[in-house]
Amino acid sequence: MDGIFLLDKPAGLTSQQVVKEVKKKLKAKKVGHAGTLDPLATGLLVILVNKATKLSNKILNQDKSYWVEAKLFSENDTGDITGKVIKDQKPFNINLEQVNHALNQFNDFSYWQKPPIYSAIKIKGKKLYEYARKGIEVEIPLKLVRIKKMKLLDYSAKDGKINFFVECSKGTYIRSLVQDLAEKLGTIATVSQLRRISSGNFHIKQAVTLEELNETNIFII
Repeated sequence: MDGIFLLDKPAGLTSQQVVKEVKKKLKAKKVGHAGTLDPLATGLLVILVNKATKLSNKILNQDKSYWVEAKLFSENDTGDITGKVIKDQKPFNINLEQVNHALNQFNDFSYWQKPPIYSAIKIKGKKLYEYARKGIEVEIPLKLVRIKKMKLLDYSAKDGKINFFVECSKGTYIRSLVQDLAEKLGTIATVSQLRRISSGNFHIKQAVTLEELNETNIFII
């Protein structure tokens, strides 16, 4: 059996934990994925089985899209609400026009983004999160990313939460994007919810849950 499965990843599991579950369920020799989702995140996880694992880089290079919820006036060490709060700010009024203006500045926009310290990028043979866990400061190289589209879905000034859709290039860190968005609003923020909607031509509407997964769900290569 060689092919691609599209899974709707549940929150609370790492991408590797999902891979192990799929491998066990399908009794497959080789299983991988094309694009990590953080444990907090849900949504489309492209699972590659046996010979399809060779397609990993091709799929990784494709654009992705997400639904994001950003919580304003608070910053966590991990960039999302699974981490420790390292900074709080007294809420202040940010109106809808300001939010739309900040979002629109990212449309069709390329920039050098600073990845979060809690990420798997390797520096001198170690992953950044390994440095973070030991409290070691390290210079983080910037990455050129492109934001194709950002669109406001909902904004609650009362709750300090912005919900938006984003379509972006490979390698874009949504946790960093949320912090960059907050900076344009003169505040801080963290990711409170994240859901991947698409990866290249694959869409969440095509995905199944881990419970629904079986050999009939495979995209044959």
